[in-house]
Amino acid sequence: MGQASRDYSEKRDFIRMQVTTDSQIYFNDQSYTATCLDLSSTGALIESQQSFEVNSEVVLSIQSGGGGTAALEAKATILRVRLMPDDSYQYGASIDQYL
Repeated sequence: MGQASRDYSEKRDFIRMQVTTDSQIYFNDQSYTATCLDLSSTGALIESQQSFEVNSEVVLSIQSGGGGTAALEAKATILRVRLMPDDSYQYGASIDQYL
C-alpha cells in the first residue's frame, strides 16, 4: 500500500499502536513502574509516577501481554514530558536501540 492510499489523519513513517501494557523504566541503576500507552517502531508514549527530565537516556522494558513472548527492551531518550491532572507524567520517548 502506497503513502497516497493511506486513509488516516496521522501520516507517519511508522503507525502507532494503541496499547496499555505494564512496563519498566530503568534509569541510574533503578527501576520504575510505568505503563506503555502507545508504541511504534521508533518511539513510545509512557506514563509513570516518576519524574524524568527531557533528554534523559533510559532503558524501557515493555511487556508483550501475551504468553511466552519476551518483553521489548530498548534504549530510549525522553523527548517530551507532560504532567497529568493526577500528578503522573506522560513521556514521549524515541527508541534509539533495541536490546
